[in-house]
Amino acid sequence: MSELVVGASDGDGVVDAELLPPDGQPTLRVLGTVISDQSSPTFEEVRFRLHPNAAVSPGDFVSIEARRPDAAGRSWVLARVLDVHEINPHEDPQSATVRDVLPFDSDYAHEGESTVIYRIARTEPVEELASDGQEGTTEVKTLPPAGAIVIRPSADQISVAMGFPSDPDSGIHIGHLHNDDRVQVTLTPGAVQRHILIVGGIGSGKSYTRGVIGEELHCLGVPQVNLDVNGEMVNAAVELGGVNLTPGSGGFTLPLGSLTREDLIDAVAGVNRGTNIETLIGYSFDVLRREIQRGARSAFSVDDLVTEIETQAPNLNMQAANTLRPAQQRVRALERLRYIGPRFDWISALQPGAFVNIDCRGLLLSDLRIIAAAVARDLQDLAREKKIPFTVLSIDEFHLVAPSDDKQVSTQVLREIARIGRHYRLGLILTTQSPADVDRSILKRLLTRFVHSIEPDQLDSLRGIFADAPAEMVRGLPKLPQGTCALTGVAETVRHATIVDVRRRVTHHGGATPDVWADFRDRGWTGKRSLIDIQSAAQRATTEQPDD
Repeated sequence: MSELVVGASDGDGVVDAELLPPDGQPTLRVLGTVISDQSSPTFEEVRFRLHPNAAVSPGDFVSIEARRPDAAGRSWVLARVLDVHEINPHEDPQSATVRDVLPFDSDYAHEGESTVIYRIARTEPVEELASDGQEGTTEVKTLPPAGAIVIRPSADQISVAMGFPSDPDSGIHIGHLHNDDRVQVTLTPGAVQRHILIVGGIGSGKSYTRGVIGEELHCLGVPQVNLDVNGEMVNAAVELGGVNLTPGSGGFTLPLGSLTREDLIDAVAGVNRGTNIETLIGYSFDVLRREIQRGARSAFSVDDLVTEIETQAPNLNMQAANTLRPAQQRVRALERLRYIGPRFDWISALQPGAFVNIDCRGLLLSDLRIIAAAVARDLQDLAREKKIPFTVLSIDEFHLVAPSDDKQVSTQVLREIARIGRHYRLGLILTTQSPADVDRSILKRLLTRFVHSIEPDQLDSLRGIFADAPAEMVRGLPKLPQGTCALTGVAETVRHATIVDVRRRVTHHGGATPDVWADFRDRGWTGKRSLIDIQSAAQRATTEQPDD
């Protein structure tokens, strides 16, 4: 193995030894050495004894020296720290009790001076680096032997192993590793083509993360369409040079022909399934839709559908007044839907860097689902025909529009985009606080995932998306601080799960929890009053109460 020399600590609390590399490379700091026991070293777990002045935390990355018996050179195995525990026989229950009971002074040598006190770190090997630690990585093929030295890897080595671009400006810059701010977390631009999932509980920072990704995509020139359920991106859209649209105003309407038959029946009030009225409306609608597909017409209105119902009624033997007139009256009621109108000009709007924010605050759930399905279908058709550049569709609280229900048209169209959207240049960013209520087929196809602090009961629905995240990391998810998340993915996006601190935004964050206490202060309420004040007020009220 490499030659070790013991040196005085420089006071940084990191090392007490140095590695003298044979090739004249700079001296490396040593964290400890690999130990041999029943569980280590193996290809699944390597344990090492920490030097007295060294320290590591769960999630840290370390490099472990390795040599193959059939090769002359050495390599480095990059491993992720899972846990650290201390061995101290002086503090077992019996020894501690004896020391408290017996009236004798009792002291012992501490770690670094004692021969029986030490700390053991458990690590999981993840990648193997070349001997110089600078080239590409491979799967772990070399088992680090007992006695091998353990060092702290460079930021570049960690970035290479994780698949992060070295330059934050060359990709989607998210922030830095939670335990190592030297390592900037940057995703390759292609990650968004494989779709992104953001989950987290209320106040965990998921909408903030969506804003950071929005800024990065804007810098890369990617057009974005955002369905804003809570109005959290309204200010940011303006700051990014985009537009805010409200369904039914400002030129944003959806043509009746962009709906499906199921959308239409859901939108028409008072239509019972399986009745002649439903059949007549649906059949007439399908006739007009087929005309659009044949190129016979480009769109149709509510009046066109009412007329078509009268035309098709004799063909279906449904011209009776108690069928025809109610069908026309119910369709005529679609005119109350403000968002039904001429098709929005997506082709002109979706230029490089565009941000179209659709403000969906105040919409009924049924209307929200219809709009989501229609917008998604419009973008899908335009992308398939290559009439728009690569575009990202993002939906906040997407469990509302894509529930675990095969009958929901919005679920069906999002499922199709998640499955094949990347082939015709359409990406998804979906955000939710309730992944348990989301369609599983969509969830598993969002291949880059940001998991913020979330309730334990929601973790079961996420079991298939944690990639190689160790159990220790998953158990710690409910305790993550605000603005910190677990980042997981597939080999093409994120090679290994890790914990990330999301960078600060430059645009306005519209999802912050409002300061309701400031409202009270503005209205003259000065802080929390004491119970004595309440007691005094009660006594005064009793004294001033008139006698009967």
